[in-house]
Amino acid sequence: MRIRGKQLLLALLSLAALTVVVAACGGGGSDTTGGSTGGSTAEPSAEEISGKVTVWDNEYEAFPEYTEVAKALDAEFEKKYPGVTVDHVAEPFEGYEALVQAAFTSRQGPDVMQMLPGNIGVLQWVKGLEPLNELISAETQEKMSGWNLVTPDYAEEGERYGVPVGVGGLVPFYYNKKMFKEAGLPTKFEPKTWAEVIEAGKKLKAAGFQPFTGGDGGEASEGSWLWAIGWSTVNTPQQATELSKGEIPFTDEIVAKAMQPAIELQEAGLYPKDRFDIPFFSEGGERFGKGEGAMALGLRSVTAYYGEYNKKLGEKNVGMFLPPGGYPLIEAEFAWTIPKFAANKDAAVAYVNFMASKQGIQALTDKAGLLPNRTDVELPPNAPQQAQQLLEWTREPNQNPYPHGMLPFPVSETLTNEMSQVLQGRTSVKAAQEAVQEVAEKELTE
Repeated sequence: MRIRGKQLLLALLSLAALTVVVAACGGGGSDTTGGSTGGSTAEPSAEEISGKVTVWDNEYEAFPEYTEVAKALDAEFEKKYPGVTVDHVAEPFEGYEALVQAAFTSRQGPDVMQMLPGNIGVLQWVKGLEPLNELISAETQEKMSGWNLVTPDYAEEGERYGVPVGVGGLVPFYYNKKMFKEAGLPTKFEPKTWAEVIEAGKKLKAAGFQPFTGGDGGEASEGSWLWAIGWSTVNTPQQATELSKGEIPFTDEIVAKAMQPAIELQEAGLYPKDRFDIPFFSEGGERFGKGEGAMALGLRSVTAYYGEYNKKLGEKNVGMFLPPGGYPLIEAEFAWTIPKFAANKDAAVAYVNFMASKQGIQALTDKAGLLPNRTDVELPPNAPQQAQQLLEWTREPNQNPYPHGMLPFPVSETLTNEMSQVLQGRTSVKAAQEAVQEVAEKELTE
């Protein structure tokens, strides 16, 4: 459902221009709570809530299925709270960060903001957002997963500044079962080591198939995603947290080990020659969907994902596999937040609770293709087999966010650029580690 390809990369790039401004403003906003809710666990009754609630939403009017569901849910909300009207505003993804910054600076804007999770969204604005621990229903907090994506330091417990919705991020790999069969490979591919992946790639190449499609050009490359996947195969979720806090330096050997899978795949000649001329890895996914390659880094929804591939390749021919020996890496599709300057805080709290309820998440799951992060919401019986497998994976223990998403943007940006240089043979692993560590020492000690 969420644009996790080109638009997410645009979000990452836009942060570069805002880094200085955000630092100067301390993340935006005021420390004064304001409003009438005041952290009370008892939500006012429907009769006590009135007025307009303004919602900023990147998904609205961008995706037809989501928009249809959102309009229906808004109508249900207004029926439940007859004194409230919903002003659902479609805000383009591109330029949204600047709009949010302006709202926090002026302390004027919507009552509810949709944001990306983690350091590229919610966690960079915590000084301007309401802590929601005492405002969100106990049931939602118990049933919903992904709270570490909206909690400082990615902690499981602590102040929660948003409500995570859905499951997004990488799969990480899709593969073409028909090509695998023709190359003499198993159609149920579950590699236990990266060597098995490389060996499969060589067999595919020998059979006349392009092993991997990909796009690693421009500033936002798939190299950093592959590093994150590699990290999950050699390290632990706890070490990812330690790295994000500066407790593990980027010059550590385990960081180099995380780079090795991507390097080995590149050195084995498994990617197309024009890989570094293609700006987005999602464009490599588009090639996979056209049958131009046997494997591709992929997303869970909207672009470069099974929904596109099933239409073109057939559901039975689209397989998925996790990184060898790695743990699942999870992100939310988005998060609902309430700024401290919200003019109608009672209505904002009621709206977020309603949208995050079982009713709200079930509607998005049934009609907009959301992978639910509420444990009491299931996929419809006719959901594609890929969606069913993804949901099963996302409910396994030992989940963790993508480690580069846990880093301050300048560190993540440097890591992305250095990984691209390493894969092109323009710099050494050691030099790349030192370059990232130099930025990390500044960003993680401020």
